[in-house]
Amino acid sequence: MGDENQIIFGCVPAVDDVATRARLLELCVALGRELGTRVVAYRASSPGALARAFGAGEVDLAWVSPTLALTAPELRSGVPIASSVRQGAVHYHGVLFVRADSPLRSPMDLAGTRVAWVDPSSASGYLFPRMTLAVRGLDVTNLFDEETFHDSHGAVAQAVLSGAADVGATFAAFEHGDPTRRLMRAGFMDVAEPEDARILLATTAIPADLMIADSRLHDRWRSQLLLALTQLSADPTAARAMRHLQGAEGFAQCEEEPLKELRQQIIDIELLGR
Repeated sequence: MGDENQIIFGCVPAVDDVATRARLLELCVALGRELGTRVVAYRASSPGALARAFGAGEVDLAWVSPTLALTAPELRSGVPIASSVRQGAVHYHGVLFVRADSPLRSPMDLAGTRVAWVDPSSASGYLFPRMTLAVRGLDVTNLFDEETFHDSHGAVAQAVLSGAADVGATFAAFEHGDPTRRLMRAGFMDVAEPEDARILLATTAIPADLMIADSRLHDRWRSQLLLALTQLSADPTAARAMRHLQGAEGFAQCEEEPLKELRQQIIDIELLGR
């Protein structure tokens, strides 16, 4: 923490436009009001950029994927504080999706296609979709003709919907956290209508995104930080901002057991040929 009179809060918004910047500012103001201090926004261009900023001390509090938190060296000193809540659950799913008019109908049709990923550290935007394909018996190292990384879920959606890629990976939240039920939110909904895209597969459940704090910030604020985050959903403006930025409806205390399970899943993914 370079300035004890303020907290630098960093995230990677799904899209970077005027409305999203406004919502990020609103979230920072609401969090600052709960804590009684100034909270400043840091918009990172990619998950890797956010991790590097955190490691360099430029970000005190970061909203990150759990896989990034577990695998990025710059985040290892961070303290998980809270998990995102979507549709009442502290987990979500990864999906592979195509345009609604795509001829692709199942994962078995993906040979020779062009895929758009978010980032190598992204749970829903890379790791879990690849693991799901491998578990289904597909050779993920040779399946696609072209693989590209786009740094954000919105950019992946734009690549697929524009025709620059045939299939893309993103996050999805289903009713009551159940992938057999109605789709409530997905990364492509930030840039298109739900009917413009079609889901080919959903992954197993993934622990929700985390709020992680710099150890010095945690030592200073401790329980106050968790309390402030969990109370944000009671503020209509903050609730709107969380939904817009990451499709979250609130935060809950982070549990260690799901992260332990995820750590083992990451090892399994690497063994499957990440």
